[in-house]
Amino acid sequence: MNISIIDRWLKKSLNFLFVSLFILIPFFFTSVNSELFEFNKIILLYSFTILITTLWLTRMILNRQIIFQKTPLDIFLGLFFLSQLLSTLFSIDHHTSLYGYYSRFNGGLFSIISYLLLYWAFVSNADENLVKKILKASLWSASIVAIYGILEHFGHSFSCFMFFGKFDTSCWVQRVQERVFATLGQPNWLASYLALLIPTIFALQLNSEFQSKNPQKSLIKNFKYSFLFVIFFSCLLFTLSRSGFLAFLFSYLVFWITSFFCYSAKIKTFLKPFSSFTLLSLILIFVFGSPFSQINRFFSYKTFFSQKNQSASPPPPSSTPSSFEDGGISESGDIRKIVWKGAWEIFKHYPLFGSGVETFAYSYYNFRPMEHNLVSEWDFLYNKAHNEYLNYLATTGAFGLGTYLLLILFFLYWCFKKILAARQSPLPNNFFWLLGLLSGYLTILITNFFGFSVVIVSLYFFTIPAFVFVLTTPKTTVKVSSSTSSPNFFLLLPFLPGIYLLWSVINLWRADYFYAQGSKFTKLNDFQNAYLSLYKAKNIFPTEPVFLSDLSFITTNLAYLATSQNQQTAGEELISLAINYSDQAYKISPRNLNVLKTRIKVFYALSLIKPEYLNKAIETLNEAIKLAPTDPKLVYNLGLLYNRLGDSNLAIQTIEKSLEMKPNYVDAKNTLSLLYEQAGNKKKALQLLEELIKLAPENAEDFQKRIQNLKNEK
Repeated sequence: MNISIIDRWLKKSLNFLFVSLFILIPFFFTSVNSELFEFNKIILLYSFTILITTLWLTRMILNRQIIFQKTPLDIFLGLFFLSQLLSTLFSIDHHTSLYGYYSRFNGGLFSIISYLLLYWAFVSNADENLVKKILKASLWSASIVAIYGILEHFGHSFSCFMFFGKFDTSCWVQRVQERVFATLGQPNWLASYLALLIPTIFALQLNSEFQSKNPQKSLIKNFKYSFLFVIFFSCLLFTLSRSGFLAFLFSYLVFWITSFFCYSAKIKTFLKPFSSFTLLSLILIFVFGSPFSQINRFFSYKTFFSQKNQSASPPPPSSTPSSFEDGGISESGDIRKIVWKGAWEIFKHYPLFGSGVETFAYSYYNFRPMEHNLVSEWDFLYNKAHNEYLNYLATTGAFGLGTYLLLILFFLYWCFKKILAARQSPLPNNFFWLLGLLSGYLTILITNFFGFSVVIVSLYFFTIPAFVFVLTTPKTTVKVSSSTSSPNFFLLLPFLPGIYLLWSVINLWRADYFYAQGSKFTKLNDFQNAYLSLYKAKNIFPTEPVFLSDLSFITTNLAYLATSQNQQTAGEELISLAINYSDQAYKISPRNLNVLKTRIKVFYALSLIKPEYLNKAIETLNEAIKLAPTDPKLVYNLGLLYNRLGDSNLAIQTIEKSLEMKPNYVDAKNTLSLLYEQAGNKKKALQLLEELIKLAPENAEDFQKRIQNLKNEK
């Protein structure tokens, strides 16, 4: 077979894979995994990266030359990768740094390697037509996602229909009608995805204005792009994402101001599409509202009509609590400031390489500010800093953030330089494509400031520079031999590691599937089936501490059941097995607070069988407190264990300490009041009960009865 024919087939296959990657990633999720959205997307990303890299290497072997296109970003990408590699080497948890935090996955070293491979594979194999094909395909793919989200807002979720046969939103715990997330998993992630693609709609619209010679066709295209914008922006508004809205607004200004500046002589050509998109934006904000109450107060049809119907009398005072102290919900911005403060403290302790790639969930709790205990999300697990830049600073240090910012700043400079060069052309062939890509890239930088990257956003973050390079650089032609000799054995070499890696990725998915099954059985207290499922997961992926940790807890429950049924031999074996699983998990991930918490549960449950394990539970709990010294729940639980040990004085002292950390801790106050009652300290018990009536008014009747009983006692 002619070598050129094989090479052409390989190039077509690569093109197909790249287009498919951008189409499928947003849609790919299942209902059978522990994490429905991000896990499946990262699995698909790994799979496509392996396939693309395999075909790329095959092209090199076929043509007997290195097909690698150098770009101006190579040095910066290389430095960034070096920072991630060094941070992984010095990480407090190597496993997490390699794979990513379990349940988030994106951001680990393996995912970074995938994005870099995709970048270099694209610039080395793609042409201008492929860039435009991908962007157009991305728009149509995103339009389906946007319609998906719009239907959720009106009470109809395709997810519920696919998985449960009900075309409503009842399958979601989240209030999806209030804040839609479609196939992305969270509203902010959906907003980030839509915001980065909206400027491409503007680019297509302006290209149509400049190039079309047929007014009728131009009108059809204008309607098509206006329709796309309406569904994109409507869905973005339905996410109620403030970061997404701000990113859209900023990119909107950048796109149109730059267009007017660069082509001021043709400003009339811009006025119609600019006016059209601006008017549509204002109408949609007026009808649906924005994520900002400050805007809605003055520019919303609801406010407009409600003001007309209001009487002259002032509104009654609101009875809605405004702070968590009164039972309200803390403002997300206030919580972010606290988390950011903790991220800064991590950096101060790990200044050069950080605590390790994706280890924020472990290092944050070592430096968690005490004021975090006074917000409504005080007991939530934060596995990200909710600011991509601070997250890099905390987990990869000054070197990691420095190389990340250098990469961004150089690309912005280089891209803007290319845009200014492109305006010299009388017909802006690629000018608007470049401007759309730059504007979309800027939205990522803004949404990342208030959150963190997910798979689809990271994919565009690394490939938008590749798109710009391909659009602005003449394609280097690979000299393909016209020989008709038979392809040799070496062509198969890339497929051997490719098949192995692809099977490994499939096994990652299979392991998580069994893990999810085990978790479902655990919730049903079906510990035998839970054990069987988790054992399969562990066999497939034996070094995952999450599997081992959960398996230790399930085995402990089986040990308790066996012992209660007088199966002493089986019980002893299961106890030994449970401790062994817990030891393995702890050895792999000693700074993982969740592993330690499960380990505490294991030893506490085993103490119900053999009391001597209670001391081991206390020992482990003290280890956890060293890792999270400002966590009042750990200190409170330590007090409970001391009480179970029979040391009521130490229990009281410990629980009092938890209340110093969190004065409005209802459970701790309630338990402490009971301990004071038992110790005969009625005065302190009564004082705590009076405070509990204010803190937990829903239980006021029970507290009043206890107060009355204490007062009636002689």
